[in-house]
This record gives sequence, structure tokens and C-alpha cells, in this order.
Amino acid sequence: MLRQNLLDQLHHFITTVTTTPSNAQVLTQPSLIKVALNFLDELPATREIVFDYFGILAEIGVQLYVSPEMVDGKTGLPVSQVKQGGNRQQQLRAQEYEAFNMVKTSLQNLIWKGPAAWSPLIANWSLELVAKLSDKYTQRRMTITASCNYWLECSAMHGLLTLINSCFRKLSNTEAETCVETMLNAFRRYPMTFDWIVARLGGCFPYKIIMQILQCGIKRFVDDFRCHLDSEAGILDYMTSCHEQQLRAAFREMLKDGLSPKKPLDTAVVPFLMITTNYSDAILQSLVNVFVELYTDDLCDVIVQRSPLWLNNKMFADMQPTLNNAVLRLNQHGATLLITVAKIAEKYVWCQDFLDNSMQELEQWVIKSRNTPLLADLAYEQTKYMLWKSCLSTNIMEQQTAVRLLLFVSSQHPHIYYQTISQLLRKSYAENPNGIGALMRMLSGQGGVVNFPSITQGFKMVLEDITLQEQVENRLPIPPGATSDAYNTFYNLKMLASIQNKNNFPHIKPQHLSQALNECLPKIIQIFDCTVNKLVLLMDRDAAMRTAAKFKEQQANNNNLETMPDMYNGNGDSKRPKVEPSDEETMSESNSNGSTEDCDAARMNLAHLIVDVLNTIEAGARKNIMHTPLVLKLAVLSVKYFFVGLNEKNAIQRAAAAHRANTLLQRQCSARKIARTACLRELLEGALFYHGHLLGQLEEYELDELQIPEHELLILQNLHTSSGANSNRSVLHSGVIGRGLRPVLLNRPQSCDAEKQSLYLKALHACCADLEKPNNVDGYTTVSLMLVELVSTDVMYNGLPFPDEDFTKVTMERDMQIRRAFITSPVLWAVLGLISTHRPTLCYCSVLLRALCATCLHHWRGKNVNKFQPTDPNDELMLCTKKLLQLLAMGQLIPPPLTSLHMIIEHFESQEIALLLRECIWNYLKDHVPSPALFHVDSNGLHWRNLNQSRAPPQYVDTLRNLMQKKLSKLGQHYYQMFIMSELHASSVTTTAISPTAAETAAGAAGAVAAVGSTEVATTAVEEPAAATTTKVETTTSPIVVMEID
Repeated sequence: MLRQNLLDQLHHFITTVTTTPSNAQVLTQPSLIKVALNFLDELPATREIVFDYFGILAEIGVQLYVSPEMVDGKTGLPVSQVKQGGNRQQQLRAQEYEAFNMVKTSLQNLIWKGPAAWSPLIANWSLELVAKLSDKYTQRRMTITASCNYWLECSAMHGLLTLINSCFRKLSNTEAETCVETMLNAFRRYPMTFDWIVARLGGCFPYKIIMQILQCGIKRFVDDFRCHLDSEAGILDYMTSCHEQQLRAAFREMLKDGLSPKKPLDTAVVPFLMITTNYSDAILQSLVNVFVELYTDDLCDVIVQRSPLWLNNKMFADMQPTLNNAVLRLNQHGATLLITVAKIAEKYVWCQDFLDNSMQELEQWVIKSRNTPLLADLAYEQTKYMLWKSCLSTNIMEQQTAVRLLLFVSSQHPHIYYQTISQLLRKSYAENPNGIGALMRMLSGQGGVVNFPSITQGFKMVLEDITLQEQVENRLPIPPGATSDAYNTFYNLKMLASIQNKNNFPHIKPQHLSQALNECLPKIIQIFDCTVNKLVLLMDRDAAMRTAAKFKEQQANNNNLETMPDMYNGNGDSKRPKVEPSDEETMSESNSNGSTEDCDAARMNLAHLIVDVLNTIEAGARKNIMHTPLVLKLAVLSVKYFFVGLNEKNAIQRAAAAHRANTLLQRQCSARKIARTACLRELLEGALFYHGHLLGQLEEYELDELQIPEHELLILQNLHTSSGANSNRSVLHSGVIGRGLRPVLLNRPQSCDAEKQSLYLKALHACCADLEKPNNVDGYTTVSLMLVELVSTDVMYNGLPFPDEDFTKVTMERDMQIRRAFITSPVLWAVLGLISTHRPTLCYCSVLLRALCATCLHHWRGKNVNKFQPTDPNDELMLCTKKLLQLLAMGQLIPPPLTSLHMIIEHFESQEIALLLRECIWNYLKDHVPSPALFHVDSNGLHWRNLNQSRAPPQYVDTLRNLMQKKLSKLGQHYYQMFIMSELHASSVTTTAISPTAAETAAGAAGAVAAVGSTEVATTAVEEPAAATTTKVETTTSPIVVMEID
């Protein structure tokens, strides 16, 4: 009975399908579909008929999918997605459209739960059906992605692909090979419409599918090199998104065969792959990735050897323009490919052509502000570092290619431009001088690009990094022999600025570089500040250590520690055992000292370079706009650098540092008065208070008695060793009070190093000199006023007049302090000497001259107590007196013959010197106030005082005349020059010449004779200014003179 029912159902099924093949409503009835599915289990012989019926159902679904009436007019979606909101006709036919879903569900159950034989059967049927339906109902040519998106919206096609995918997962290797072969055969039959199916199903066997597709493509290419490979390239392109690794593996195998051909087909591998890259950027990217992995120098030689085989292909011979365009389509390794070609461009001409064409085309894209994948590749961090490394290459072609690529990407990514400038500036080009060319080319920018980034931000970036490096103490150590980033940066900046000043920088406008550096001036000054302050601290620390060492040595000599017993421990031998340091300690200490010295030397060289850069860009010039705080900061740092330069080891280095500092100081002081004032104050304060040790300042040690620890006090030491009623009295006990005897300071006058003193005076002159007005003395006037402010401790009695001698008792303490300042800081004499040569600025230092004169006068007067004490020519008092008289003579504050007094003052006794200072010098200056009003300006703009018009009256000269007449045996020649010769010269220019007195003539003659026979007379003479007018010579002589002559 059951058998009969099956036969009746079969008859009904065959009748329905054959009689109404076009009635979709009847064929898609669920009852009929259920009967057909039942036949698969009950009647295996009907499988072919049943699968044909299933194919009819799938075709009905596809027909409805492509039918215009089953598409929503508003959304364009098929009926399956709009059946809830579609029209009545669409809702009625929705059941027909989705009829194949019942078949798909049942067949999937057979695949997963039924026997394994169902999988290959269903897979082959589905592949054939999909191929036919796709080829039949494809209305227009679409890309693989578009085809997938279009057909997967169809319920029937989506179901078929789902069945195929499920079958592929259940197949064995042999069955899978058969199905792949079936799929490829279908692809060969329908290459234009089956490609999307292969691409969609290729994920099940990616490597196999890719290799088979490549093999199919290469066979077609060999048969016809002008064939179109759209389908093959489309499949590979679609599979690249999910199976790029398998595609690379396939390319790797094919490249190995193509570069080492073993059969005729292998010679076409490379041309085929190159042609295929024209169809897809993804295929091109994968092929380039594989090539970069495989590339070596040996591979390059292999390519050169195999290239004749490839050139036989006419299509490949005309591919160079296509290759140039290919580089621009790379998202990765495009820059690597160009740099690799640039490295071998010197050997092969085709590489140069390839580079030129590629770079020109990329430049056109950049100028037109168009995006290309290669620009995205250039913006990657890894690519950026690779290009920076290539910029330092010795290969010029590689270097320039890297620079051009960086310029191209900088047009769209300004931060890369700034970072590149920062990186190239901090590199050393000592071993590769051509590397500076890359930096110069980067600074020139990219022509033709609107709003290209400025170089200023790049300079600021590197200077900011250097600032952080210099401010951090515990930074990474610099390898031996290497230079720091700061040194390299400023060395390169100096070189660039020097080249620009010589007009040898044609690629960049001169004002751009100068403007950028001047905009970065605050950053440069900040680095300069950090560097110089560290050097100043180091210099002060070394000076303090030297002073402490001298103090301890002098204290040890005073206390005679080698012979004194140990009063604290009671031992007779006070020497401590000498502990020899171990070899490791000695070696570590020497290494640390060596590294510290290298670091200090590097910092000093950095300071020199910064000043060179500031001088090269003319920092502080009048044309540069600077804020007042920046002006003052630069002025202070310039002076600090000058003092640091004086601490250099040899004279050549000190002179070079001083020359740099003087150039910087002169430019600032000439441009701004506030800078001149700040520089002069810093120079004077540094010489007097902070860095006087560089200029011979007397070292004064701090008292050490008040710093004794409590357990070392003498009274506590005696409590341990004494007892009785007087145990608490330290006066009755012996011991070392405090730290021993005070150190005895050397009484010899300090002498200033002539070389350093000369450099210091040149620095002062550089600050005071006015380039526009050479005879302007405003700067020296400022120095005079500052000296009074810094040396004089009182704000009162600082006027120009000399008071009565008795008034010096009021200012005695201040005068002694001023005198001590000149003793401890001998450079003050040199400064006053510089001032005295630029008249009348010495007049403003009248209070200092008055203090020196008053103290010398009182000290010489005090020496009269001991009449047997000889006068030492090198005594501090004698030297001070000589220098004072020299200053007064150079400053034209005293007239002749007093101007020559410093030459003979050492031949007088103490009471005579005191008499001369009071009667000749003090009284003259008291009656003739040293005022600038006494000087007039000549035709050359110089301030001059004609002392011959106001010759010293006799009361200021007679004392000197009388004392010299007493010592004619020693001072005869000087007497003749100071008195007789000047008066004879004055008499010769008057209308009535008055001859000198007989006594004076006789005295002069006797003095001349004595001078000829004496070996003690000095041979030097001082030229005195010629007398412009005459005065009447006194013909009366004092009784002392007459007695002396007689």
C-alpha cells in the first residue's frame, strides 16, 4: 500500500512539473516541495528529476529577483525585504520568491546529518546551477564586489552559495580537488559571469583557488599577451581582503619559478604578474610586499640576468609608463621601493629613468593638491624613519630621493617637515660632509606648493628638545668620541648662517633663514643661559676649592702640624696613618674625573658655538626687534660668557673666546643704551665681586673659629683631663684653641695677569665704543659713575671738589675701604687707566682719586715715625702713589711739571713724599676742581685740556723744585726736563724771551754733568705737550735754592 502511494505521488509530481513548467504558483506550492524532498529519501532513483525541480525553483526565485515588478520603486529593494510593506501583487508572489528556502533547509540537513555521499553531489549540482543562473540572468558587466552584493541579495542564489559552502566543509581532500576542478571548469566556460562565485567561494580553499587562478591566467597570457585578465584579477583582488597571506604565498612561489625558470611557461611569470598589477591596487601591493621581502643584492643581479627573457614579450617591453604609475598606487613599501631603486640608480640607466618619471609624476600630484596612496605610505612612522636614515646616506641619489619624498609628504603633513628639520639639524656631518646638502635642500622647501610649512617651527622644535636635554642633569651619557645633539645643532646652524652670509645659499631666500633664527632667539638664549650658568657654577666651585686648599695649606704651615703633638688624643705623634687608595678606587676616580672633564669641555664648546651663531645672525642688532627682558638677559649672559672664556686653559682659546664676546657686546651696546648699561654693570660687578679671582683679586678667607663643633671646644676637652677648683677655667690649661692659628695672608700686592687684564679692558672698550660716533665718551662716563657707585661705600661727599686736608678725617674710614678695594682688586687700576685716556671721564671718579690721595698722604706721614725705615720701590704704598700720579697725569688733572712726578717720586723720603702730595697735588686739586668744564672739544671731536694756558702757579711747584734741587745728583736730568727745558721752550715762542736765572742755569748745568756721570739716572723721558702761550718766569729763587747752589 505504501509503495503504491509513493508511485502515485511520483506520477502526480511528474505530471505537475511537466505539464505546468511555467506556472510558478503551482510549482512553488509547499506540498509539492515536500513531496520532492521525500523522494530523496524514499526513491533514490528520482534524485536527478528532483534536483532538476529544485533548479526550477531556484530559477523562479532568480526570475522574480531580476523582475522589475518585484522591486520597490522607492527603495529599489527586492520583494523579499519589502513583503510587509509592498503592494498586493508583491505580497502574493513573495511566497514564490522564497520557495527555495525550504529546499535549502532540507538539503543542509542532509549535508550535516546525512551520509557523506550527499556533500559532493549537492556541491557539484549547486556549482553548475549557480554558474548557469549567473550567466543567464546577468544583465550587465559588474565588478566582483558589485556582483557579490547584487546576487547575494537574491534568496535563491544566497541559498545555493550557502549549500556549496557547507558541502566544502564536509569534503575530503580528494573530493575537494574534484569540486575545485568543477568550479574552475565552470569559470573557464563562464569567465565573465562566474568570477564572483569563485571569489566568494575561494575562501574555502584560498591557496588552491589562488594558485589555480594564476595558472589559468598565465596560460591565457602565454596564448595571447593582449588578452584581458579582468576576471582573474578581479578574483584575486576580492580574495586579497581576507586572504592576503595566501596570495603572498602564491606570489612568492611564482616569483621563485619566474626568477629561476625551469620550463618555458616560467619565463612569462614576471611579465604576467606585472600586467596583472595594472588591474588591481591590492594585487600590486601584495606583489610589492613579496618583492621587498625577497629582495637582496644577489636577487638584483638575477633580475638583470633574466631581464632579456622578459623583454621578448612585446607587452612587457612597453610597460615603463605603467610601472611609473604603479609606484603612486602603493599604500605600503612605496618609499622603500623608490629608495631601493635609488641605491642602484648609478649602475643602471633604467633605474634613473624610472626615478625621474616617478618623482615628476608625484610632484605634479602634490602641486595640484591631489591625494595618492603613496603619500599615505610616506606619512607612516616607519617610512619616516627610513627616509631620515637615507638622508644621511653617502649615496647622493639615495639622499636626494629621500629628501624629495619628505618634501612631497610635508606639503600635506607639516609636522613631518618640522620633525625632519629637527632630525637633520641634530646630526653630525663630520664623516659625511655631503649630508649637509640634505638639510639645505629641506630648508629650501617645495616649489610650486601654496602655503608650504615654514622652517621656523622646525627650528623651534629642535631647540625645545635641546633645552630639555640641557636642563636635565641625569640624561643619557654620550658615547666616547661622539658629540651631543646640542653641539651638532648649533654647529649646523652656524654653518648654514655662514653660507647664507656668503650668498652661497641659492635655494632659500636669505631673509627666511635669518628671520627664522631671530624668531627662535628666545629659545637660543634659553639654551645659552642654561649652558653658561652651569659653566659659571663650575668655575666658581673650582675657584672655591682652590681657595680652600690654599687656606688649609697656609693654616698647616702656621700651626706647624708636623711637629705639634696631638692635644686631643694625648699621643706624641700627631700624624695620621696614610691610607693608600685601592687600584679600583683610583681607576674609578680617574674615570669619573675624565668623564666630568669631557662633559665640561663639551659644554664649553657648546657655549662657543652658541655665541658664534649669535654673532653670525647678528643677534642684538638695531634692526632686530627684541623685548626689553630679552635684551637684558642677552646682555647678562654675554658678560658671563666673557668671564667663562677667561677661564680657558691656553691663551689662544682665551683670546678667541674674548673676541667672540667682544663682538657680541659691541653689537648690543651700540644698538641699545639699556644693553650698554647692563653689560658695563655686569662687567664691573663681575670683576669686583663675583669673578675677581680671574683678574688677580686678593683671596680673603672666611674665619673658621665660629664653625667649630661643640665637642671640640677647649673647655669641654679640659673637663675630661682636669679636676679641682679651676677645672672649669680654660685659661689655665694648654691646648689648641679653635682650629689653630689664623692663616697669615700674604702681604705682597696682588698682580693682575697682563693677558687677562688686556682682554678685560678690550671688553670694556667694546661696550663703550660707539661705531657711529667714535669720539663719544658716554660709555666711559657710565663706567666712571658705576665705579664710584660700586667702590665708594658712602652716598655723601661724593662730589668732584677736593676739600681741605683736615676734612679727610671725616671720610677716613670710607677712604680706607676704597684703598682696600684697590688693593684686593688690582684690576681697578687698569679700569681707571682706561678711563683716563678718554677725557674728561676721569673727573667723575674724583672721589676715588681723593680717597687714594688722602690715604697715601696719611700713610707717608705715618712713616716719619720710624726714620730708619727705608723706602722700598716695590712697596704697596709706593706703587699706589705712583699709579695715582700716573692717573692724574694721563687724565690731565694736574699740569706740568707735576705730570712727571711719578717718575721721580721713589727718590724722595717719606716726609718729602707726604709734603709733595699735600703741597703740590692735594692743594692744586683743591684749588682747581677736576671738572669736565675744564676740557674743551677740538676740531677732531676730542676732549682736551691745554695746561700751558693755565700753568701751575709757583706755590704748587716750588716745593717740588726745592726738593729736586737738593737731589740734583740723582734728579738733574729730570730737573732739566721738567723745569728748564719747558721754560726755554716757552720763552722761545714769546716775543720777549726771558732767560732763566743764573742759579737755575748753574743748577741745570751741574745737574746735567752729574747726570752724565751717574748710572742711576733713568733714560726714559716723557714727552710733554708744547706750550701754546707763555708765562712770566719767576726770576727770584728761594733761599734754599741759593744755598744749595752755593
